[in-house]
Amino acid sequence: MAKPKQTYVKKVLTFYFTPLWRTFFTALYFLFFGYFVLYFSDYILLGLRFLYYTFNLPTIALTLDYLFWGASFIVMLVIPFSISLYAIFIPFELMKKLDWTRNQKIAVAFLVALATIDIVVASDIIVRIIEKQPPIVRFLQEIELVK
Repeated sequence: MAKPKQTYVKKVLTFYFTPLWRTFFTALYFLFFGYFVLYFSDYILLGLRFLYYTFNLPTIALTLDYLFWGASFIVMLVIPFSISLYAIFIPFELMKKLDWTRNQKIAVAFLVALATIDIVVASDIIVRIIEKQPPIVRFLQEIELVK
């Protein structure tokens, strides 16, 4: 009898939640970056609202500074979400595909986790700087996120 093929997500979940003591650390990693994905999902919704707002503005209101800060705003909103989402799959891919020793894989996964956290925090700081620019402040006031 043929065994049904597992989906990629099922394989990832099996990787994180196997009944071994080391699973605690991988599950903690999974939960940590899973939380980041949920936390930064608001950024994706804000980015979509920004695009909707931009496309509904009259063309005369779209100055060069608005377009520059708006493009920067969108890119910096998407980066932390996508990095956090991809970070969930990195340990699985490292353990599955590389021909390194187990300790090398763990060290690389740890370094990737630290680099990912650094990128997410830096992106969040940059978003906070960008949201203080006049065109973005006008947008945030328009959708009543800032008074």
